[in-house]
Amino acid sequence: MESDHIFNKHTLVKLNSEIDVYTNNRPFSHAVIDDFFTKDVASYLFDNFPLMEEMPNIFNEPMSFKGQLSDIDGKWPKFSKIFEILQSEDFRIKISKLTGIPDLLPDPYLAGGGLHQSPKSGFLDIHVDANFHPFNKTLHRRVNIIIYVNRNWESSWGGALELWSDKNNRPHLLEGSIFPQFNRAVIFSTTRNSWHGVAPVNCPENESRKSLALYYYTVSRPFSEQYSDSSVIWMSKSSKIKQLLYPFLNFLIRILKPYSKFIRRKNIFDSIDNKN
Repeated sequence: MESDHIFNKHTLVKLNSEIDVYTNNRPFSHAVIDDFFTKDVASYLFDNFPLMEEMPNIFNEPMSFKGQLSDIDGKWPKFSKIFEILQSEDFRIKISKLTGIPDLLPDPYLAGGGLHQSPKSGFLDIHVDANFHPFNKTLHRRVNIIIYVNRNWESSWGGALELWSDKNNRPHLLEGSIFPQFNRAVIFSTTRNSWHGVAPVNCPENESRKSLALYYYTVSRPFSEQYSDSSVIWMSKSSKIKQLLYPFLNFLIRILKPYSKFIRRKNIFDSIDNKN
């Protein structure tokens, strides 16, 4: 499987030419690329995606309900080559060109990334992502890429990626709603103000919202974007109870962060076991 041969030709053109579109999109810099992979690659991903019960981690918490598989090489090697290409230097250079963020680095752990799956009643509350890599605090998280591989997804099933504006470091207005269309990629810059979430999923029991997720890092970031080490910061616009709960929860998560693996009693990053 050759590097450029997994992508549609227009994907490579857009990565090289839509720099102004990416930079000027609101509420924060992002791009949407349809028909991202070739038809054969996208179909292969859909046909070979793990079942929900095969996901090593299933999060059913106040903040989210989803499955996650990060250890692609160890647990789902049939996708290894595709992830290898998505993490390759050649592809990262293309993402750097689009985003204007130079010297992007891959994550060998795919910590928090890899394969995501949301079943019926799945959701992901509004949040901004952690600003550093969970295992290497010298690496700043800068760019997310999400590629949807759920075929024939219907609008009534929900699951849209929601993009929120920021006001005083809190989500303000819903300014973008991106339908999780089959073979659609969403690329966006991660900052203290890149509020996003996943609308509730209302698909049939035998369906699920499926995606690939990768995050890219740099060894530094502009001073204006820096803030103290933080885990994911959660907020809610739909639940009064969560609006009261999340500020306390965010504080608690930050304090207990060094002890999280003991509190959870399992490693939420399933890839770490095979990298040490």
